[in-house]
Amino acid sequence: MENMLRKKYAELYKEIRYLSVASALSIFLAGCSSNELATNANTSYDMIDTTNSDDLEKGITQVLDVPGEKFKLVINYQCELQEGERWTITSNKHLNMEIKTEGLNDEQVYIDNIHTDTTICSHYAQIDGITQDTMDDRIHNSLLLGFSISDSNSYRGINQINGQNDTFLEGFTRGYNGYVNGEVKEQRFLESNYLENGVYANQISSIIDLIIVKGEETTFVSVPSEIQISVWPYVKIQKKTGMYYQYYYLGSDGKMICEELSEDEYYAQTQTNTRKLTK
Repeated sequence: MENMLRKKYAELYKEIRYLSVASALSIFLAGCSSNELATNANTSYDMIDTTNSDDLEKGITQVLDVPGEKFKLVINYQCELQEGERWTITSNKHLNMEIKTEGLNDEQVYIDNIHTDTTICSHYAQIDGITQDTMDDRIHNSLLLGFSISDSNSYRGINQINGQNDTFLEGFTRGYNGYVNGEVKEQRFLESNYLENGVYANQISSIIDLIIVKGEETTFVSVPSEIQISVWPYVKIQKKTGMYYQYYYLGSDGKMICEELSEDEYYAQTQTNTRKLTK
């Protein structure tokens, strides 16, 4: 009798344990089907909309406060794209940066260093903020304190942003498909891989270190600047039956939607004030 009770207890315990494991597994799988949205996805930044030709032509101009000073720092960003070229994650691209002062008096201002990080912006927290490229620019000799700027004299630099280098691929792979006990494989991704995983822009975050000379006094300050550049949300697909396009956008349920467009629908949707974007 006692042995029978023990046997039944063991069987009951086994069933309860299996049910517990099954419940835990179902909860885990249900969690995997959802996406944690990025905290800063709805934060407002100065943005260059690459689907708008006016934005591409004008760029963005920021007038920033300089800590402890009365003059301002004026920064202009402009995408350098050839005719028909798009701002995409997978392509190499150039961003022009022009810096000067506004309201300068007797001070002498030099740029000691510019540090810029380019990261990807995604609607999903899993890959939002992964660094794509970094840049540092400073004077390359000992003859000057730095790049001299004033109200009439600008620093003009070019930030060359790599499309897919080894470091970025590893970071994206770990963010997108990496597991603590799993294997991470480096490989090139298609533009559609980034778009379907919620990537919608590049964030350009810069720190401009200034040297300010007033008579015998020299001070050092840093000025932060952040902008976003939207990623081209269309992908061209070639099939035997003809050409079509995929358009990616975030749905109201927090999931990415891929809409197929004919060539005519694509041209109509991307038509702007000029025809630069539709060639």
